[in-house]
Amino acid sequence: MTTSSSNTLFLRHFPITCVDTPQTNALSPSLSRSSPAKRSGPSPPLLALGMLQWGTTPVDNSIINGSRGILTEAEAREIYQAFRSRGVVLFDTAEGYGGGTSEKRLGLLQEEERKEAYKIGKKKIIVGEDDSATVATYATEDAATDEVTFENNMSHTHKNIIIMTKFLPVPWRFTHAHFENALRASNKRLGIKTCPIYLLHSPMHLFRAVEYWVESAAICKKKGLLEAFGLSNCNSDEVRKAVKAGEKFGVPVVVNQVHYSLLDFNSRALQEMKRTCDELNVFIIAYNSLGQGLLTDNLTKQKFASNKPAKMMGIGWDDLTPLRTALREIADAHGCTADGNVARTMAQVALAWCRAKGTIPLVGCRSKDQAEDTLASLSLHLSPEEVAALDTLAMKKCTLDSPSWRRKVFVILAGLVMVTCRWLDRSHPTLA
Repeated sequence: MTTSSSNTLFLRHFPITCVDTPQTNALSPSLSRSSPAKRSGPSPPLLALGMLQWGTTPVDNSIINGSRGILTEAEAREIYQAFRSRGVVLFDTAEGYGGGTSEKRLGLLQEEERKEAYKIGKKKIIVGEDDSATVATYATEDAATDEVTFENNMSHTHKNIIIMTKFLPVPWRFTHAHFENALRASNKRLGIKTCPIYLLHSPMHLFRAVEYWVESAAICKKKGLLEAFGLSNCNSDEVRKAVKAGEKFGVPVVVNQVHYSLLDFNSRALQEMKRTCDELNVFIIAYNSLGQGLLTDNLTKQKFASNKPAKMMGIGWDDLTPLRTALREIADAHGCTADGNVARTMAQVALAWCRAKGTIPLVGCRSKDQAEDTLASLSLHLSPEEVAALDTLAMKKCTLDSPSWRRKVFVILAGLVMVTCRWLDRSHPTLA
């Protein structure tokens, strides 16, 4: 691991998680080789909450989220609080999600949490409950008499959350200034001064190479606008180039967020990317870890007939059945959750498999029930035999195998949606 990488907020948390907790029973080299600085307290779980569907514009209501509509403020708060109550610190959004309205939601929820922690902590100091975990974590003796110092200490709650948001490299953005302005706008929507991890949403620009955007990130790091840089949808060669550029320009490249699930695992491009990330100590954030619902109990043969992701990937019901059967059998073999109240689900097994591969699953939830089911996966640990059985049945429908022209077209379309959402956000009141 490079020296520059070892000081990021992300790596201060997660090397400890990976070596000290039983959550990963088949760690990748990228997670097990690191030498983290010591920190007190429990390590956060290997899980991230994704906010793709948290936008609040009419486009999100009618197109992005389909018939389900947008999340209400109450629903978003319940989901966020459920994840925070289990110690989850990783939260993923992007300027392109709802044209930035997803970022606004996350910023407001963080601010609510910080204020609540301040209020509770201050009350406990006033009444003398100085043995509480809250006071021990967030306060000092001086804080009881110095409100400014106390408020600074309370900001630990805010800083302890690791936000990942993303820059979309559309063709009409091609300078360092475009990158910096986008980052400043994201930070403003999130209510932060420094973004913990700022990701390049795609390496597919019409003429700018990934190294150019790494240099942009290094410029912004010197200005205190970001702490670390991340990648998204990058293959092995792109990861290698980005890390080398990061070492040259002085900014750590710490994550690659990619499709990583049992639908992708046996892709040669994915396997090569994984080996490169392991070699260079780049963490993999596994999005689409549930295969857009194809690896969950909710899918039936009738629902599958109209499933758009399956059609786009060219997956037939018979192709998917052996894998789904294995997921169900493993879930049944593990019985109920630790409290004995809830039966194990296929989704929990799929997420446990991702963690067993040394990745951090990124999950989007639309209800508190979905959030609780996702969080229940943290207590599920697969045996090496179960992991191997799933490996054998895994498919190879990886987006990294898509031709570059298709990936570039996707970025342009995403950019047009982002611009539309921003216009709607300015001209229409929120629908949430």
